[in-house]
Amino acid sequence: MKKLIVLFILSAGLLTLTGCDLFGGSDQSSDETTDSSVLKAEKADITNSVYTLKVRKDMDLSAGQLTFTDKKMEWTRTYQTQGTDSSESSEEKTVLTDIKITTKDDEYIISGKENKKETTVIFTKIGNYRLKDEDGNIYSL
Repeated sequence: MKKLIVLFILSAGLLTLTGCDLFGGSDQSSDETTDSSVLKAEKADITNSVYTLKVRKDMDLSAGQLTFTDKKMEWTRTYQTQGTDSSESSEEKTVLTDIKITTKDDEYIISGKENKKETTVIFTKIGNYRLKDEDGNIYSL
C-alpha cells in the first residue's frame, strides 16, 4: 500500500513539473505568448499626466519632460552643447495647443497647433506608462 501511495505522489509530481503535456497542453511556449502580445495605446494613459526622460538615446539630451493637460502638450528637452572651455545647455520646447490625441495600435498621434501651424508628434507605447519618442528616447511617469 505504501508503494502505491509513493508511486501515485511521484506520478502526480512528474505530471505537474512537465506541465501536463501528456494530457494535451497548450502547445504554446511562454516565448510565443510574450511575442504575440501587442501593447495597445490608450488615450487615458497620457491625458493629464507628466512624463520625464528615463533613458536617452541621444547622449546630448540631458533632461526631458512631457506634460499633457486637457488641450495642451508641452515637450521640453534640454541639450548639452560642448563649448571649447565649458559646456552649455540649450532648451527646445514644443508647445501644442488644441491637441487631439488619437491612437493606432501602439502609437499615440498628438496633433495640435504650434505658432498657428498644425503640427503632429508621434510617440510609441513600449510598456505600462512608458513612451518612446521618434529619436528613441524613453519617457516614463
